[in-house]
Amino acid sequence: MMLAQNALCTLASGPLSGHDLLLITDDDSQHLLDIGRVVAAAGASHTPVLLVTQHSLLHTTHPTHHTKGSLLTAILIFQHDPTAFLLLLAEHKNWNPSYLVLFCLGMCLNTTTVLSQPVVQQSRFILLLQPAAKASRPRLLAYAPRPTDLRHSIEKATLGVWSPEKFHSREALFLPRFHDFGGQVLRVPMLCFDEPFIYFNRKNTTGDCIGANADAVEIIANKLNFRTKFDYMDELVWGFKRNGTWKGMLGELMYNDRDLVINAQHITPDLVSDFDSTYPFWESSYGIVVEVPRPLPQWRNILYPFSPLTWGLVFVTTVVVSSALAFILRRLYHTSDPIGIAFKVAAVLLGQSMDDRKVQMPWARVWLTSWWLVVEILAVVYTGNLVALLTIPAYPARIQTAQELAQSHYIPSMAEYGDMVPEALKSSENPTLATLGDKLFLDTKRNDLDPYGFLLSKVLAGTHALICSVDYLIYNLHNKMITRSTYVLNEKLYKTYFAWYLQRNTAYTTIISDHLTRLVETGIYAKMVEIHKAKLIGKGTQVRGDGVLNLGHLQGAFIVLALGLVAASLTLMMERLV
Repeated sequence: MMLAQNALCTLASGPLSGHDLLLITDDDSQHLLDIGRVVAAAGASHTPVLLVTQHSLLHTTHPTHHTKGSLLTAILIFQHDPTAFLLLLAEHKNWNPSYLVLFCLGMCLNTTTVLSQPVVQQSRFILLLQPAAKASRPRLLAYAPRPTDLRHSIEKATLGVWSPEKFHSREALFLPRFHDFGGQVLRVPMLCFDEPFIYFNRKNTTGDCIGANADAVEIIANKLNFRTKFDYMDELVWGFKRNGTWKGMLGELMYNDRDLVINAQHITPDLVSDFDSTYPFWESSYGIVVEVPRPLPQWRNILYPFSPLTWGLVFVTTVVVSSALAFILRRLYHTSDPIGIAFKVAAVLLGQSMDDRKVQMPWARVWLTSWWLVVEILAVVYTGNLVALLTIPAYPARIQTAQELAQSHYIPSMAEYGDMVPEALKSSENPTLATLGDKLFLDTKRNDLDPYGFLLSKVLAGTHALICSVDYLIYNLHNKMITRSTYVLNEKLYKTYFAWYLQRNTAYTTIISDHLTRLVETGIYAKMVEIHKAKLIGKGTQVRGDGVLNLGHLQGAFIVLALGLVAASLTLMMERLV
């Protein structure tokens, strides 16, 4: 036991110094070893130590950082087979130290069985220390488990005889277990309706799926030497929890021995609680699409160039300028026809010429010159805007915010995939979001071959607004060739982040996450997304106008002509009568 005692002290004060330590003992090991000496050796190197028994660990609630994480090294010291303890420990979902040392004091104990326990295998780094059974002098052997299968077989590889010089650092103690998966197979449940991340290969009649995430997982598989088996889902359900049970792809991951979900899944509290996740690989949000408002009647083109306020100001200005000039000329110079002068000044706005010889006063000429400049500017602006409106229809103001949507006649809608948005809207304390939640329509009878066809038809009918993840929403608008007849509101709902998911406490989660993050940081992943977007959208998917004028566009011009003729006729008649 002296050899084991010294080895523990060396571990605590040497390669594991400075790291949080959790010492777990069984009943016999407490009496065989001087655990206080081990704790003292760790304390001398300023190493935080928590000492517990197996019974205490099972029946006492400990903070998560005491039982889980990459900053923790757990040392399980046992004299007898700890399988019963490990089976009970597996029920604690917060148990998952990244570094685990199995310190066996019994030289004849079958530690291969101990290593094969799932609760042991979920640690990322594992070291086994055990006295040699047949040796001329006491020796302590070091082993590292090599997974020959992700779920079952374990190979116990010998690292050699324990010596402080050989195992002088944490890296020397814990060798990587998953730098090479040895060609093992990871089963991946998949839905192919997740453009541009996962979608059907249109050039392949076998029904295979491609996409940015499929490319990313293949790159990682080649790097880590594993193979993926895609299990295509029959039911179009991403994954949600109902009555404590997971459905869809996440149900396959939880209950049917699937290994990895690579479809774009939002990060939610339920998912984080029940599964392992990679670092986020994509930022998104929920967009809202509505129809482009119908154009205003084309015959009103003559009014469109100016707003009602501008028309009012033009009218008032014309009356004031013409009346004021006529009044001053009448009062100061006793002009014989002030009303005629007022009408002539106002008529300039309609393009009528004016004989200025009746206005000889310098100040009056300045007055008229200023007015003519204003009229010229108004005429140019009006004409320019009118020409533009003859070729580009005028539309009512578009709604752009969630509040405007909530106050409009549009019915917000979503496809029923078990998404978190409907419940989030209904339970929101924000009045606008709560209103959207109360009005929300969920399409539960969707067509799996065209999941958003029905709702988009409602959008085009002008009755509904569709809420969907922005990336998939934009794809659908291009795919349906309705980017000209619909638009996405400026305001988005619920910024979210996508991640891949694995079974809870999977030992290689960090490995896959690191490689996926590397693809994101180098820009490779974003490039793959752009490539697949280009394949999906193409160049000819937007419906464009024909660019020619029809009779409807010319209504305003002919109405202006007709009004001009009527005004000229009335003026002529008044002149004849006078």
